[in-house]
Amino acid sequence: MTSLSAAPIRRFSLIAALLLGGCAADVNKPVVTPPALSLPMISSPGSGYGLFLSAMQAAADGDLTRSASFFEQASASDPDDPLLRARAFDALLTSGQVDRANQVAAGGLMDDDESVPGLAALARGVQALAEGRSKDASNAFRAAPPNGAVGIAGALLSPWASAQSGDWKIATAPTSATADRLVVAFGGLARAQLLERSGRTKDAETTFKALVTSKEPLFVLAYGALLERLGRWSDAANLYTSALASHAGDAGLTGARKRALAHGPAPELTSLRAGAADSLVELAVLLVSDHQPELALSYLRLALRLDPDRAEAWILTGETLEQMGDQVGARAAFLQVKTSSAAYSGARLRLALSFQQAGDRMQALKIAKDAASASAADASAQIVYGEMLRDAQRYDDAILVLNGVIAASGPKGADARLYYLRGANEERAGRWSEAEADLRKSLRLAPNEPDVLNYLGFAWVDRGEHLKEALDMLQRAVALAPGSGAILDSLGWARFRLKDFPGAVRDLERAAFLEAADAEINDHLGDAYWRTGRRVEAKYQWRRVLTLSPDDKLKARIEQKLMDGLDPPQSLFGAPTI
Repeated sequence: MTSLSAAPIRRFSLIAALLLGGCAADVNKPVVTPPALSLPMISSPGSGYGLFLSAMQAAADGDLTRSASFFEQASASDPDDPLLRARAFDALLTSGQVDRANQVAAGGLMDDDESVPGLAALARGVQALAEGRSKDASNAFRAAPPNGAVGIAGALLSPWASAQSGDWKIATAPTSATADRLVVAFGGLARAQLLERSGRTKDAETTFKALVTSKEPLFVLAYGALLERLGRWSDAANLYTSALASHAGDAGLTGARKRALAHGPAPELTSLRAGAADSLVELAVLLVSDHQPELALSYLRLALRLDPDRAEAWILTGETLEQMGDQVGARAAFLQVKTSSAAYSGARLRLALSFQQAGDRMQALKIAKDAASASAADASAQIVYGEMLRDAQRYDDAILVLNGVIAASGPKGADARLYYLRGANEERAGRWSEAEADLRKSLRLAPNEPDVLNYLGFAWVDRGEHLKEALDMLQRAVALAPGSGAILDSLGWARFRLKDFPGAVRDLERAAFLEAADAEINDHLGDAYWRTGRRVEAKYQWRRVLTLSPDDKLKARIEQKLMDGLDPPQSLFGAPTI
């Protein structure tokens, strides 16, 4: 919990969640940074060992491209070492240098677990497929081990290689019912697309119908695209409408339904290379969700070798690189999405978040503004821009942006989230009557939203208004989000304000347990200890705050309290962190 007038935004919880979904992994996942290694940094390493150490250090620093360069040099310095060759191949592949990775792999055996030789076979096949050497591609995919992700990828890629060589009988052969369930599902999708490409639209439709019983948007969109290409707009619209009943708000289905109702241009038939890339992206999405980011990145790099303009693959690559600690590589990936892509604004917003998380708020705000300007009708782009304006304490500007989003919400009206965000900006701008009205409206639309209960409840306590109702709201918020240290802090601080000091200690101790590194919460717990006579513990908490990088204002308050305590009582009340 921080001050109402100066609280920083919790960017992951508010901004990242507002981004458009449709590209696979969640932009709000925790960042997993490789552990630091205590290795010397060698500016001009000459030996293979020195190059190896430098490669390891670069990887630990999150610089995958530099790490790949060192591993490649290390392998070249000792070409008979199969372990160095395996590490060089793997590093080059994850850094996006597929052709160079293949050159290294061609130098000899690689001493590693089966995943590296298997990936080498896939990479060799992908390069051949990209270069139109379909027979070489088929041979490489058949050489891939049949187990695990490599086996699934080989099975999914083989039909596309057969189609490229003109062998439509093999390309459109049914998938064995005993195959891996992912091969059955995604292989069925590929078969339907290849059947249509070979002119067998009735067989393609039969295959699609079996797939869409699952209501999965991926299959529904592919089948609907076929119906649109056949001019069956009504059938396509009905298909999308039915799927939306199970996936309300899905951006892809919503856009497709709108297009079908308007008889807009149907999606083009998937090219052979793009279709093969689809299989790899789908597999990468599953690997990301299975917490295997490095392996997922390898498949994304292969997909981009086949389809270099694939926007969703670039965005997922950027997100995965962020998860692996490579911020520079992530930004480079987001920048690859072209302005003509429907995913452009989403990529730019992720780029803005990257700069904001690194502390470069001015650059983040500039990028978010450009994205909002380029996508005036994109509500997500406008909302994220508004949130970054709030982070820059430009509350009136943020309100203007949100006014536009709310006005453009259409006959159904804006959702609760928008009134909450606007209300928070109005409160910080000193426009309390407007803020209270928006926060109340947000609660009417979503009465069990803990963040709004927290914000409005604490604001009332802070103003000395509706105290019983406010305390009830904060207790409801805690019940709805018992794991939130910020909301527990609000409840404890409200009890403190109402002079229920024992109750404040109870709630603030729980909040400090959940958010041990939060300077404000530890400060509040110290105040509560002081008021209950536990002055040694109070001073311990205040000293702890000084180790948690407090801002200058909080640091000055703590230093004053360490000298004078809380006598006479000070006005130190804050507000909920949102």
